[in-house]
Amino acid sequence: MNLKERISIYYTSLTTTEKRIYTQIMDNPHIIIDHSIIEAGNLCHTSKSAMLRFAKKLGYRGYSEFKYAIEESTKKDLEATPLINHNETILHQISSSFALTIQAIGQLNYDHQLQTLATDIDQYPYIKSIGIGNSAFCANQLVYSLYSHNKFIEGVVDDVQFSYLNNCLNKDYLLIIFSVSASSTTYTKLMKTAKTKGSKIVLITMNNDSPINKLADIVFTLPSNIAPTSSSSVLKQLDNRTTLYFFAEIISYYYGIFLEKKTSL
Repeated sequence: MNLKERISIYYTSLTTTEKRIYTQIMDNPHIIIDHSIIEAGNLCHTSKSAMLRFAKKLGYRGYSEFKYAIEESTKKDLEATPLINHNETILHQISSSFALTIQAIGQLNYDHQLQTLATDIDQYPYIKSIGIGNSAFCANQLVYSLYSHNKFIEGVVDDVQFSYLNNCLNKDYLLIIFSVSASSTTYTKLMKTAKTKGSKIVLITMNNDSPINKLADIVFTLPSNIAPTSSSSVLKQLDNRTTLYFFAEIISYYYGIFLEKKTSL
């Protein structure tokens, strides 16, 4: 996963200071490439500890790994030499970014997994669409989307529901988890319990490096939204949850196709 993808995934957890740090680094990557962590902190008008926290928040083990990622990202940007149309409006740039993300989803080899999930949605007695924090809206979107097919599943979108879910899991449960970052802190306990109880787990995320991916029976790793280049001094990012919303609709559509085939037999 490259640096911009990591920023996209962890964007909502970044503080205002961390967003400013990233913007400064993107404007001048040599702040990191040519300097120690103390020097880089001074150049970004922050501290060594803040720089290290920022690197670790993006999933890097330390400053050295972060520095290497900056170097690699800078080399690739220089080699890419993209054609930039400076006459494009911001609206066109944003729309194009979303369009590229949707096209990238279409290139993924997930047709078989989606058909399997559609069958599971039909067959499992208990289905939970799970999203904690801002991902709750995405989890609820799947609940609402399936209403149009007369399929009623339950959203698990708050901490109380989430904590009690561990107590009732068994082999009749299908868990569909929406999480941009696939947070191991949030989901490890639930997923390990689900595996022990024989529940089936589907994880929808953008983070292909998360340790919890291996606990899921099906993992859909979706592309991140990469924001258009901005002249602003503040980092702006297109919200990745829009992609999760879109994918919830895809799941619902596959389920509708499954029902059509089922009723035609």
